[in-house]
Amino acid sequence: MSTANADTSLPILNLVRLLTASFKMILVVGVAGAVAGLLASQVIHPRWTATMAIQIGQVSTPSFGAGASMPQPIENQLTATERYNLPGFRLQVHNELGLPAPETGSQDANLLFDSLKAAAGRSPNVINVQVTAYSRDVAAAALDAALKTFSAAHRELFERASREMQSTLVEAQTKLAAAQQDYARINQMLKAAASEDRGGVREVLLSNTAVQLNSQILALQQQIAAYQDALGPLRSYPTKAIGPAYAPMRSTTPGAPILVLLGAVLGLTAGVGFALLNNAIRDPRAPN
Repeated sequence: MSTANADTSLPILNLVRLLTASFKMILVVGVAGAVAGLLASQVIHPRWTATMAIQIGQVSTPSFGAGASMPQPIENQLTATERYNLPGFRLQVHNELGLPAPETGSQDANLLFDSLKAAAGRSPNVINVQVTAYSRDVAAAALDAALKTFSAAHRELFERASREMQSTLVEAQTKLAAAQQDYARINQMLKAAASEDRGGVREVLLSNTAVQLNSQILALQQQIAAYQDALGPLRSYPTKAIGPAYAPMRSTTPGAPILVLLGAVLGLTAGVGFALLNNAIRDPRAPN
C-alpha cells in the first residue's frame, strides 16, 4: 500500500523539483510576457463600436372603403440593407464627414470604411447598423452622418408623396365647403317653397339637387377622412433612427491592465512548457 502511494507521488515530486529549479527562468519569461502585453497596449489603439436601429419610412395609400389605409414601405428591408453596405454609400458617408478616401494612409478613414455595415432587424421595417472608430464621439457622429445620407432619398420620396396627398386633401376640403354651401342654399329654397305652398317641377328639381349634393358631401367627407388617416403620423412617416446612436463609455478593445495580465499568464505558461521540454531533452527517461 505504501509502495503504491510512493509510486504515485514520485512524478509529482519530480515535477515540483523541476519547476522549483526552473523558477527563475519561468519568472523571467512571465515578466517578459507582461512587458510584451504592456507594449501591445501602447500599440493597440482603443476602439469604440457604435450601434443604431433605423426604422424605414412608409407612406400609406388612402382607403375609401371600410378598411384602414394600406401602408407601403419606402424601400424594402433587404434592398435597404444592401444599399447601406455598398462601398459607394460608405464613400458618401466619408464625404459627409470630410474624411479622405480609404487606402490613402488615414487609419481613421480605413477603419470607418471597413466597419460601417448594416444587417436586417427582427422587424421587417428595421435595419441595425454599426461602425467602429478610434473615438467614441467619432463613431456616433459617423452613424448620424450615415443616417442623413441614407435617408435623403427616402425623405425626398416621402415629402413628394405627402405633398400630393395634402394637395388632394385641400382640394377635397374646398369642394366639400362649396357643396355644403350649395346644400344649405337649396334647403333654404325648399323651405321657402314649402312655406308658400308652391309645388311643381321646380320643387322636384330642388329636391333632386339636394339629394345629389348630399351624396357628394358624404363621398367628399369619406375621401377627406381617408386622406387624413393616411397622412397621420402613425400611417405615414419618414425614415428615422429609433433613438440616438449608442456607443459604450468603455472601448471594445482590452485595456493595458488586461493585456499585461494576459501577457504574464501566457509568459508563465510558456516558461513552464520550456522547462518541461528542456528536461525531456536532457533526460528522455525522466518520468512525466
